[in-house]
Amino acid sequence: MAAFPKSVCLLVLAGLCLWSAGCSVPVRTGYDRKIGGYKPVPTSEPAEEASQEQAAPTENATAAAQESAAAAPDSSKHENSASRVRQAATRKEAARAAQRPEPRGSLENYARGWMGAKYAYGQATKTRTDCSGFVMQVYKGYYNIALDHSSSGMYKDSRGSKVSRGNLREGDLVFFGSFWKIDHVGIYLKGDRFIHASTSKGVIISPMSDKYWSHKYQGGRRFK
Repeated sequence: MAAFPKSVCLLVLAGLCLWSAGCSVPVRTGYDRKIGGYKPVPTSEPAEEASQEQAAPTENATAAAQESAAAAPDSSKHENSASRVRQAATRKEAARAAQRPEPRGSLENYARGWMGAKYAYGQATKTRTDCSGFVMQVYKGYYNIALDHSSSGMYKDSRGSKVSRGNLREGDLVFFGSFWKIDHVGIYLKGDRFIHASTSKGVIISPMSDKYWSHKYQGGRRFK
C-alpha cells in the first residue's frame, strides 16, 4: 500500500474533526442553515396586541357593570313608588272598612239589643230612649246611616223613598200619627211586625195589625 504524505493525513484528520464537531454541537433555536445565521427574534408587538385584545373584554365588562349600576337606582325608585302606591291603597281600604258596619247578624237580632229600654223623651241609649232616638241609634249602628232625632224629620228626609204598605221590607221605617202630624216611628220586621219604643212599655215588638197602631199608620220610607 502506498503511504500518504504526512501533510495529507493531517489535513484529512483535521477535516474529520471539524465534521464531527459540527454534527455533535446542537443547533440553537432559530438557526437557519440556508442563511448561515440565526433568524431575527420576533418583536413583542403581537404579544402587546394580544394583551390589548384580552384587556378589551375586561373594559367592556366594566362598562356594562357601570351601566347596570347606573340603571339600578331607577329600578329601585320604580319599586319604591309601586310600594308607596300599594301602601296608600291598603290605607284607603282600611279606612273604608273602618267606616263600614261590622257584620251583626240579622237586623232584628241587632235591634233586640234595645229590648227592655224604658221610654224617656229626648234620650237615645239602651236603657232609656224615645222612639226616634231608638231608630236613630239602630240605623247608625247597623246601616251606618245618620238620621234626625225626630220622627217628623225622618219622615220628611229626602233620602227616604216612599214605600206602599204591601211592599214593606225588613228595615223600612214605618210612621204613625195623624193627617197633620207624625209623632211616632218604628222599624219594620219580617212577619208584618215592627220594633219601636212605646211610651208605655219601652222598646217592644208589635204586630202591624195592632188595633192601636193600625189606624194611626201614615206610611213607610226606605233609606237603604
